[in-house]
Amino acid sequence: MGRTMAKAARIVPAKLKTDAIVEALVELRFDLPSVGIPEISFVRLAENPAWKEYQQRMLPLFHLPAHVRMSDVNLRYQPALELVAPDTQRSVRIGPQVLSYHRLAPYVGWGKFRPEINETVVWLFTQIPEINVRRLGLRYMNALRAEAHQIKSVLDLNLELKVADKRIDGNVNVNFTEPVDNDSACTVRIATPEFIQVQGAVPPNTSVYVDVDVFTKDGFSTGSQEAVIAWINDAHTAEKENFFQLLTDQTINELKER
Repeated sequence: MGRTMAKAARIVPAKLKTDAIVEALVELRFDLPSVGIPEISFVRLAENPAWKEYQQRMLPLFHLPAHVRMSDVNLRYQPALELVAPDTQRSVRIGPQVLSYHRLAPYVGWGKFRPEINETVVWLFTQIPEINVRRLGLRYMNALRAEAHQIKSVLDLNLELKVADKRIDGNVNVNFTEPVDNDSACTVRIATPEFIQVQGAVPPNTSVYVDVDVFTKDGFSTGSQEAVIAWINDAHTAEKENFFQLLTDQTINELKER
């Protein structure tokens, strides 16, 4: 598995004085062993002792029969149960063939988030031996604000959008995808608040919403716990590079934590 991630166009700071992260998550989609029973695997994953104090919430797919979920490619990797930590800043979403771990604002930093992710990966491989991971994703959603990040509009980003030589400076919803390495790519979504449909996703006074999603391409497959952990670590580097490429050098210099 090639893991040489994209190279930074400039020096990437460790963090901003005031980060813009509203949610960070890692998602693993997987195939069960041929002898695996989806419902048993689902229960095993939810019984992590580290999550015993988490409140369980049934998601809409919870009551669908397993054969219905498995036969529909749009449902197969959807979560059916959510576990929410008492502090409401952490959550886990589980389905028979998917597991995701989420951190909400205020973001605790990669130094604390990374060990939690690693523990989640180890738990998955412990509970489902001979698992085959089909897709990995690391995603950070950011809300940039004028008072905190000096971003009043898309014009303040290191980005230029034009139609017929006229620069676009109003409401924007732009997605683009770039390769990261042979196995991975990164999709960046840039939108003004009018285009954000997820309730609660945009804090008050948000000027620009930036969603950076690093993921494995179709055809990816691994049964190695170590390879998954290594990919997530490298994906975090790629995520930061793609996010900070959207900020000008002046903005980074003024906002980086010293």
